[in-house]
Amino acid sequence: MTLMPLHRPAAGIFIITLLCAVFFSRYAMSAFDDKTLTVVNSHSWKPFAFVENGEPKGLLIDYWRVYGEVNNVPVQFVLSDWNQSLEHMTEPGRKVHAGLLYSSSRDHYLDYTLPLFEISSSLYVLNDSEQLKIKGILPGMEVGVVRGGYEEEYIKYHYPDAKVISFNNNAKLIEAALNGEITRMVIDTQVATYYLSQDPDLHRFVPIESLYTNMIYAAVSEGDQALRDEIITGIGKIPEAESARIEQKWLNTKQVFTIPNWVLPLVLTVIVIVALSYILLLRQTVQRKTRHIKAVNRKLEEYAFTDSLTGLLNRRGLEQKFETKKIKTLMKNQQLVLLVIDLDYFKQINDTLGHLKGDEVLVCLGKAFKNTLQEAVAISRLGGEEFCLLLEVKSRHQLDTVMEYIHRRLIPSASQHELGLHVTASIGALLIDTQKTDCSLDMLLHHADQLMYRAKEGGRNRFVIQSLSSKTKQVRPFCVVS
Repeated sequence: MTLMPLHRPAAGIFIITLLCAVFFSRYAMSAFDDKTLTVVNSHSWKPFAFVENGEPKGLLIDYWRVYGEVNNVPVQFVLSDWNQSLEHMTEPGRKVHAGLLYSSSRDHYLDYTLPLFEISSSLYVLNDSEQLKIKGILPGMEVGVVRGGYEEEYIKYHYPDAKVISFNNNAKLIEAALNGEITRMVIDTQVATYYLSQDPDLHRFVPIESLYTNMIYAAVSEGDQALRDEIITGIGKIPEAESARIEQKWLNTKQVFTIPNWVLPLVLTVIVIVALSYILLLRQTVQRKTRHIKAVNRKLEEYAFTDSLTGLLNRRGLEQKFETKKIKTLMKNQQLVLLVIDLDYFKQINDTLGHLKGDEVLVCLGKAFKNTLQEAVAISRLGGEEFCLLLEVKSRHQLDTVMEYIHRRLIPSASQHELGLHVTASIGALLIDTQKTDCSLDMLLHHADQLMYRAKEGGRNRFVIQSLSSKTKQVRPFCVVS
């Protein structure tokens, strides 16, 4: 049996069709690759990001998978040691760091997007009597941290005389602690809980001091404004219920607790004491009730000094904070700056987008101030759209840097460009360069308010800095930036 040869025109059409199919398939794959978002993070940062059996897992992994599904963007994960994940962000490409804390050193090569989840860090100590006697971090003391992590930067800044022992990732840090190589370590509380819960002795290391609680942010390479805007828009499309579900899945896991050896003797002793002395029991009851009443009074006092919407200090709370010894010391050392921040055209936000959206802007700014301004010694909402900040600044350069960051980064972070919501503010900054400590808060607020209104009269979306004369207590020109 012989096959009929293809007719030459038909064979030509077949070959052309095949070549076109190959070309368009390669073009489609190239377009797919160009859209792929590379998400980088640590491979040993449980429960946020880690690798198990070759598969990326964790809270941030689930979050960015949902991001890809919601925004129809292909996502690939590159997980490595923490310091390497930061180095990846200096390389070209569509890269986003899944989540990390803000620091001024990272701000040189990263642009941050929106806050994602809250994280806290604590000082963990070997649970024996000798170690527990020593509180805090002393000069020359060895402290384990993750290399390139925010904890390392925090210790070097706040405890410069401590001896920092760095490890490539959290798994290596925990392993060194359990092997007896270190007796103290600074580590994220959620991470320590996750790792230490797998050790047979759950209480071998215990937290003795909470160091800080901040938000982790997604970040892109410095200057990649298009990708930053894309990430901010994409995050805004993720339903809040979905974010809450992921957070609940990874940060509220069931934990197994064991009873320490000293509990049973203590319980028996308490039972004997209660049986022998009813009077003592009555006295303890009275003391417990007294403590409860004091706790309620402290809570009521907190409500009296706190703004109910943002959780910041209110005017009364600011007045109380202003009378503290630290504020007086900063004034004496000429290291105190008072800022009055008034949002521009805030009434238009309420009128066009509704009061709920206006409240959301105020809450977002309050969180941004609390979570990122390490220089702030007091943050207050005076009322409406007006905030007041007391900052500790030690040099003119630091003041310029902080004002630029507030003006160009923090204030615009509350914007939602897809809704036409562009948040700007007029800021009056008063540098208190007098060594006298008898300046009243009302007088300082009055001067700062005048500076803020000068910023508004100058066209809004700018700040005016002036200093307070040490002799006349009059403001004098210093700096105006738009």
